[in-house]
Amino acid sequence: SVFWCGSSKFSNEAAYLHRKFMAMWGSNNGDHQARICHSTTVAGVASTFGYGAMTNSFNDIHNSKVMFLLGGNPAEAHPVSMLHLLHAKESGAKLIVVDPRFTRTAAHADEYVRIRSGTDVAFLWGVLHEILANGWEDKDYIAKRVWRFDDVRKEVEPWTAEETERVTGVPADQVRKVAKMVSDLRPGTLIWCMGLTQSSIGINKVRAACIVQLALGNIGKSGGGANIFRGHDNVQGATDIGSNSDTLPAYYGLSAAAWQHWAGVWGVDYKWLLSRFASKELMEREGITISRWHDGVLEPQGIAAQPNPLRAMIYWGHSPNSQSRGPDLKKAMEKLELLVVIDPVPTATAVIGERKDNTYMLPAGSTMECAGSVTNSQRALQWRDKVINPIFEAKSDYEIAYLFAKKFGFADELTKNIKVENNEPVAEDILREINRGSWSIGYTGQSPERLKLHMQHQDKFHTTSCIGLSDPVKGEYYGLPWPCWGTPEMKHPGTPLLYDESKPVAQGGLSFR
Repeated sequence: SVFWCGSSKFSNEAAYLHRKFMAMWGSNNGDHQARICHSTTVAGVASTFGYGAMTNSFNDIHNSKVMFLLGGNPAEAHPVSMLHLLHAKESGAKLIVVDPRFTRTAAHADEYVRIRSGTDVAFLWGVLHEILANGWEDKDYIAKRVWRFDDVRKEVEPWTAEETERVTGVPADQVRKVAKMVSDLRPGTLIWCMGLTQSSIGINKVRAACIVQLALGNIGKSGGGANIFRGHDNVQGATDIGSNSDTLPAYYGLSAAAWQHWAGVWGVDYKWLLSRFASKELMEREGITISRWHDGVLEPQGIAAQPNPLRAMIYWGHSPNSQSRGPDLKKAMEKLELLVVIDPVPTATAVIGERKDNTYMLPAGSTMECAGSVTNSQRALQWRDKVINPIFEAKSDYEIAYLFAKKFGFADELTKNIKVENNEPVAEDILREINRGSWSIGYTGQSPERLKLHMQHQDKFHTTSCIGLSDPVKGEYYGLPWPCWGTPEMKHPGTPLLYDESKPVAQGGLSFR
């Protein structure tokens, strides 16, 4: 039993190849950093609207009249994103910052709300209670686009401003003030970061935030939205099409139908894929997550939903020293029969345990040493060219995956539709395969040629709407944010604003899923 830990620093193509490799190895035991940062966001947003991603764009914040920020400190953690907030403030927008700690971002706030840690749901319900009690909700929007909102009314009924103060520590008058601000200043955007998500009730918090925006009619509108500031430069893309223990690429799940779909895309027989797994049950069962892999080593057989304990761990672009349960992590590493660390530089991963044997470090190329695309928080893609070949003994993620597959006997299946040059699968071909299979979320129209064209003509895009103003990118949205429906030849412009019913789907519009 092996755990294949991937990385949010992978390109889209490397993340996809890693998940494909896991499938052909015969395991769902693999994951990456998003599990311990924004996995609760993906689950909460997807179960509310349909897609687990930021609804608007950073640039669209310029159109907001109020920015409602919870659990984030972009002045330090997202400095470029912070510039968009400051731009909106220069245009008259108000900034509300909710945080237990007075941060550098809070220093820019028009209203700073000091909240008791972990009480975000209570605070959001208190704000929503005031909105509903005063009739400030968007009644027409709710009637047309929100299902079973009466259940929400019952849920928030007990959360008076006074009860909210008792639980959250936020003064009742300030709860009322925030409710009035977000009601008076529309459209308004609600922004959150990992202060909201890294919690045992993270999905609840995300759902509550989304429901407040639905009540105000702010979803599907420019200047509104549920805007999630994610972390590393490909945490979104790696989640969309990468190394997840609970889904195949593009959130297809693990059902037999999902496996058959991807078997068709990969050009392999479904029965062959099935034969790679110990059983059909394991093939369709979620693997162990990165937050609990050590339980797969330490707990008695069966507790971790696996027939056998984990015996080997491959850390591929991930360092666990910031994770919780450090003593268990160390104990598990020392019990493993094999620990492999793949990274451009030596990290703490290889020295957490005390073992002096069976630990290997493989040098990987950096993001500057391979080509490929990445997806930012607003679902837009960028193509990165290779700056330099990997130096010394380092190899690109593509080459490492291919050489592993070659050793294990399934390199031909791994690269059946992908050209291989000097032991390295070609990134452009990998993206074309992603395009052929990712119909569920519209990763189908962003060919390498279209992405490269956008990079060459960045000066031709509007800095707020992100739309191309002149040929050869006129009418397209920068980075072709998913969903970008149809084949690349159909020239879908991308969807800059999720759930915008003011324009046809062919022009970037979208209904709730």
